[in-house]
Amino acid sequence: MTELALSAVPAHPAATLVSPNHTRWLLLGLGLATGMEFYTFDSVNLVLPDMAGTLGLSADEASWLLTVYSCSLFIGVPVSIWLAGHVGYKRFLLATTVLFAIASMGCAISSDLETLLTWRVVQGLAGAGLINWWRASVYLLMPKPQRSPSLMRISTLLYLSSAAGLLASGYLTDRFNWRLIFLPNLLYAAGAVCLLLRYYPAVTPPSPSRVARTDWPGIVLLAVALISMQVVLNRGQIDDWLGSPLIRDLAGISAVTLILFLLWQSSPRNPAPLLDLALVRDRRVMSSIMIGLFAGMILSGSLFVLPEFLRNVSERTYSATQTGQVICLYALTAAAVRPLMVPLIAHIGQRKTIVIALSLLVASMLVFQHILTTGTATEYYFLPLVLYGLCLSPLLPAIGSGTVAQIAQEKLLDGVSIYMTFRQFGNSLGVAVLNILLAHRETLHSARLFEHLHGNDGNAPTSLASRSANAIAHGVSGIDSQHLALAQLAEAARQQAATLSYADAFGFMAVIAIISVCLVPIIPPTPVVRK
Repeated sequence: MTELALSAVPAHPAATLVSPNHTRWLLLGLGLATGMEFYTFDSVNLVLPDMAGTLGLSADEASWLLTVYSCSLFIGVPVSIWLAGHVGYKRFLLATTVLFAIASMGCAISSDLETLLTWRVVQGLAGAGLINWWRASVYLLMPKPQRSPSLMRISTLLYLSSAAGLLASGYLTDRFNWRLIFLPNLLYAAGAVCLLLRYYPAVTPPSPSRVARTDWPGIVLLAVALISMQVVLNRGQIDDWLGSPLIRDLAGISAVTLILFLLWQSSPRNPAPLLDLALVRDRRVMSSIMIGLFAGMILSGSLFVLPEFLRNVSERTYSATQTGQVICLYALTAAAVRPLMVPLIAHIGQRKTIVIALSLLVASMLVFQHILTTGTATEYYFLPLVLYGLCLSPLLPAIGSGTVAQIAQEKLLDGVSIYMTFRQFGNSLGVAVLNILLAHRETLHSARLFEHLHGNDGNAPTSLASRSANAIAHGVSGIDSQHLALAQLAEAARQQAATLSYADAFGFMAVIAIISVCLVPIIPPTPVVRK
């Protein structure tokens, strides 16, 4: 078993030291465990159209595969702190690694939507433990001087896992079947379990401890509020929002249970709140979770929107392999520059780093909005993707440092939990909101294009005549050529309306990023390293 040197400072009972020889293997084990989640997240986003086609799903039904997973992540993040306090940190991390791999195999063999959604829920709950505890483990096991470099090493591996997911899943889907994209998780899990069993120290949770108790009312209220909210957001557009009795009831239930959850978490009668909301009174924590929420919306939303556009709307008809090759540029960029972020944040400070990163994010979203057409050449996507990767690498560690790094050692788990909970809420909200926005804007653009085609503008009749003449030249009869020309014109209008709606989605995410910039002054200035 790995030897531990416990801190002698009473106020910091959780601070531990891992021997330098074991540290690299421990970080690799944490990176492989969490890398499995990053790999899967990007893989499913990429091959969602193929999964929908195989199972006969509509676009709305397919989006549930993402929102259900995000919803489970959101619920699982605060619950993972409590559960790990009961079973032990090491056992919990090993169990969630194995459970995620098992759920991945369940997804691979699912034959219908209901079964696949069930396994995605299990995957999300297990994934919550992984994305929460790699960061928590670093803060618990590493002394302060080693934390930033350790976080850097793991996050670099996570970006590489995202790139691997985009490249491997596209290839496996096009050459074989989308079900095979889940098989690499067995390799991730096997490597992670071997390393964590050997190098993860057996840390006993402090006792008595808030995390060792169970906030059952909080768990139930949070689950009911979130599930109701997700149904409202996903079905509202289809069921006429408040015109539907079901949507009205669920919206009311969501609002009431969310208020009750917040009241219960702040109540003196609650001896073990699921989230320590008292931390939100700290300006650093409040600003970081707000920016983290908006960042989560943009990051999850953009990774959902771009593959959908390239594969379903662009007239270049990108395959899964081609789409993965294009999008992986952002992950490779982030991995390449991530080692530079530790000295950068230390030199210019948290606030300036966040402003620079968010400015790059705004630029990336605006470039996407500007270049997006039905026939955009592949090379035009490179610049916004590089900007996106350059933003991602400093943004997340800079935001997180304001929530966790400045918190007292005994509150570390609470800090990680509350930050990751709000960020996962942003992830869950991002896909749902963008689905609503895309449907609304496509309807609006379709109506405008319809008016244009039936107006006095002479372009529509000219285009119709040209298409009809082209059909006749290829041997189609006169009447059939007109029908074919009308169908082609209608399809071109549909494609253009969809393209405009996706461009609007990137514009919306740019606005969210600008709002996030306005929140940066709330963050207290942090000391910077001057040489």
